[in-house]
Amino acid sequence: MDTIKSLLTDLWGRLTDADGDLFSYTGTRVYNTWAPPDSEFPYLVHKIELRSLPGYVFPMRQGSYTIDIWDDSPDVDRLLSIREKIIALLDELIFDTTETIGDVTTTIVSSCRLWLQTDGQIPESEFEIQHYSLLFNIRLYRVSESASIIGR
Repeated sequence: MDTIKSLLTDLWGRLTDADGDLFSYTGTRVYNTWAPPDSEFPYLVHKIELRSLPGYVFPMRQGSYTIDIWDDSPDVDRLLSIREKIIALLDELIFDTTETIGDVTTTIVSSCRLWLQTDGQIPESEFEIQHYSLLFNIRLYRVSESASIIGR
């Protein structure tokens, strides 16, 4: 499994399975990059971007993980409750990702760390559509891709 797929799969699982209170609001509606037209509110959209770090070892990557909260509530109470639960779930999180094929488990990402960089409301042109974006920094070691590079 590739690094991005492994990260998105793990984070999607955390957002949809780890906190029953959060998803009593949103169900399992978490979409990659963009939600389908006419998606039921509220929902989350997440995306990830990684880049190399000049001067660091090649397996290390840093980037951004963005979660956008979309809601159609006339006030911000539900949206801010979702925001609070996402921060409690992900801010300062350290984790690894793995893939298991048969009896073999392989580490894909090691020592991944998320921390909240910034968050805030985003104005929308439609009345009563609430949009809130959380931007997390992410730093990790891409273990499986590095093993493939070394093995060339």
